[in-house]
Amino acid sequence: MIALLKGILVEKSPTVVIAVSGIGFELFMTDASKMALPDHGEECLVYTLVKHNRDELPQIYGFMKKEERDIFKLLISVSGVGPKVSISLLNIYTPSQIVSSIISGDEKALSAVSGLGEKSAKRIIVDLKDSVRKLGIEDDGILIRGDFSDAVAALSAMGWPFHIARGAVEEVMKQNNAVSEVHEIIKAALAKLGGRK
Repeated sequence: MIALLKGILVEKSPTVVIAVSGIGFELFMTDASKMALPDHGEECLVYTLVKHNRDELPQIYGFMKKEERDIFKLLISVSGVGPKVSISLLNIYTPSQIVSSIISGDEKALSAVSGLGEKSAKRIIVDLKDSVRKLGIEDDGILIRGDFSDAVAALSAMGWPFHIARGAVEEVMKQNNAVSEVHEIIKAALAKLGGRK
């Protein structure tokens, strides 16, 4: 198994290519991870997980943080939850938020992600509740409460990339605990974004 790659960044859209000892490895990454990569031609280190599919070539998924890879590995172990949905979860929520949602049994937060229905959200909670506790992922202090996911989705629909929308909503949540209604969250997040995409 390829646990990590350290090499030169060649491409990062739509997939990421990292050259290691003359070999180019193609990776699928979250939007947030892509943004955290250095400029083209610079060295980077990415944690990886190789997913073997029966009818397709193996695919490599890359993460800037080890905890993202660890939660991704658990998510794809759940029946009916594939890499695409797991990446979508990590595009919207931090590993800490995903762990908190699973432990608290928050089906609404999980099923708000495109491609993940209520049935699969329940299965994730049942299958992973004990496993996620063992990961030791630290609480980042950003709780999924109120209409967090709805606010992120609304900002994304307005044209902001997921990672920017999520970041703005996280700031609002951290700074003002009284804000919980989706329209209030969106309004405060838009003020932070300043109308710029």
